[in-house]
Amino acid sequence: MELFKQIWFADPYSAFAVICLIGYFFGMAIVFITNPIKNAESFSVKPVDNAGKTEIRVYYGGISFALGAFLLFLTVSLGTAFYSLVGGLFFATTVFVTRTVFLCVDKGWKCPYTKLAIPAEGFFVIALWTCFILSKTH
Repeated sequence: MELFKQIWFADPYSAFAVICLIGYFFGMAIVFITNPIKNAESFSVKPVDNAGKTEIRVYYGGISFALGAFLLFLTVSLGTAFYSLVGGLFFATTVFVTRTVFLCVDKGWKCPYTKLAIPAEGFFVIALWTCFILSKTH
């Protein structure tokens, strides 16, 4: 517990952002592992058979868990949340930019999921970059 206090007080902006990132990834893991088909369909993804259901659990659920666990491990092992925040920035910014580019290419702007994903991911990326900038001035 003392280590977490030290991490928080050394850089509260990075620590807050990393807590949010870890919560997001662990939440996504739980959602996709426990109810893969329903949740994948809300993302406009539908498996064609039971192997596809497993792939949703693995790639949306398993990898989300691994990313959250890695950010937690990195934070604890280095004693700072800053590098985990940088990793989260790479991930979130890449996802947002790639989604934006390929929504134009694939003409997916009118899909219901897109109308939620773009503003939510955009806000999340802006919030992470804000935490990064504030951590550099702290």
